[in-house]
Amino acid sequence: MISKIRHLILILVLAASLLLGPHFALHPAVAAPSTTTHIFFSAGCVDCWPFVQETLLPTLQANDLANEYEIHDYTRPEERKYLLEIADQVELPRSIADSLYVFVPTPRGELVILGHVPPAIVTAAINAEKRPKKLVIWQPEMHGTPTEYRLWAWQGEVQSFAIDTPFDQALSQTLQAGGALPVGLGNLEQLLPAVIVTGLLDSVNPCAFAVILLLLAFLFTLRKSRGRILQLGFIYIGMIFLVYFAIGLGLLRAVRLSDDPHLVARLGSWLLIALGAVNLIEYFFPKSPIKLHMPSIAAGRTNRLIKQATVPATVGAGLLVGLCTFPCSGGIYVSIITLLNAKTTLAWGVSYLALYNVMFVLPLVAILLAAGNRTTAKSWAKWERQHALKIRLWYGFIMIALGVVMLLWFVR
Repeated sequence: MISKIRHLILILVLAASLLLGPHFALHPAVAAPSTTTHIFFSAGCVDCWPFVQETLLPTLQANDLANEYEIHDYTRPEERKYLLEIADQVELPRSIADSLYVFVPTPRGELVILGHVPPAIVTAAINAEKRPKKLVIWQPEMHGTPTEYRLWAWQGEVQSFAIDTPFDQALSQTLQAGGALPVGLGNLEQLLPAVIVTGLLDSVNPCAFAVILLLLAFLFTLRKSRGRILQLGFIYIGMIFLVYFAIGLGLLRAVRLSDDPHLVARLGSWLLIALGAVNLIEYFFPKSPIKLHMPSIAAGRTNRLIKQATVPATVGAGLLVGLCTFPCSGGIYVSIITLLNAKTTLAWGVSYLALYNVMFVLPLVAILLAAGNRTTAKSWAKWERQHALKIRLWYGFIMIALGVVMLLWFVR
């Protein structure tokens, strides 16, 4: 029996790795040769290729760089995927983006050029004595005479400077900006609270709560030992964690292929608001045909599995609940995933995703540990049934509020 559980967990882990695909690896296949410059531009940018051909490449070659280079049109899906893989290798956040990307390997480290950076600034960056191992130089204005340029050295915030600011002065200020922080922690004060709070709010899921309370009440009715109850309860919760995490990995991979991550994040926020509205409709109009519930077929199957009170049946129940209750709270999950895609790198995105799922199942663990006797478990189950509609009401308000907050403060 235990071997069957191990096999099932192995299958889920393999499925998750397939969902994440090549992004989960260390990308040995895409490691650029040390002398090759990779240039990514959009075919829809009429000024990008002339700038590369007439200005950027001659500047790099005059400084003994880019004698070997590859040109990529990232409007093609395979090239867009390749761009994201290289960006992940150097841990370039999604929030630092432009229509033109140039990854230049130099003897001092990686130089990333975004947008139409004037040749004098490129030359100054190449020859700067105090240049760090990784540096982004960014000129976001596409037309006319540029008025500013930006620098980022994988620490603090992106720094903006007037176009005539001496490069050495700008670099010195950039290196002092906010102190050295790993990418992903640079926006810690925004992302970490968002992940923790939304993970906990998402766990207030009537579908998952109802089933675990039913499981506890039934197990106590059967007079199972506390050890057996804890064993089956943790198996159930573990299956929900694995299923939700695997779903998250698949969604994260899907949204990372978008040309505009902020657009995806905005759509996710509006989806969250829409699903919150569905919860409110269900509260105020109980007979409405639009509902967010576990399908009745799956609910019946889950109840039959729970009544068996065996390890394989509990695994099956957790798997069904994880898959079929996703519509109950999937809006929050989708929104936080699109936010992670827009604001951080793949490695940090996966880490935050794991933390989110820990917070998601944490209340279920608390319920499992706190339900110390049959009477308590039954009373909790009765309370949940009596207040399910009110829970859905507040859940709807919270989803709408979170969607509005993300639109106003995170994905502008």
